Amino acid sequence: MTMSHEVLELKQQGNRFFSQRSYEEAISCYTKALLKNDKVTTIYTNRALCYLKLELWDRVIRDCKLALEIDKKMTKAHFFMGQALTELERYNDAIVAFTLAIENAKSQKQHFGDDLHMALRKTKKKKVPTATLR
Repeated sequence: MTMSHEVLELKQQGNRFFSQRSYEEAISCYTKALLKNDKVTTIYTNRALCYLKLELWDRVIRDCKLALEIDKKMTKAHFFMGQALTELERYNDAIVAFTLAIENAKSQKQHFGDDLHMALRKTKKKKVPTATLR
């Protein structure tokens, strides 16, 4: 999806705020950009990452779902959603999200280092019930 100059400028301004760890200001820029063009998946995932940093899990999931409605193979949307779902202890859903992220990254030849596989392994470990002492 192509962006107008105004949308691109708002996205870049949001990116600058994000790099300064000014997440609320970044969210504001991304939201303004989305009001002008709600079809740019990277703006949804950028805003989702801000929400992730602020530990606003439901908002992360909402933005990731919106991005995935536009592009169901968006690796970052699956990855960020998996992280939020893990925090909400929705481990089965998180495992699905991480698995989709890994599959999409592989098919699109994207490189995320070991981040995706590590997140999946950690979530699978959390899912396993631990023995309790009696």
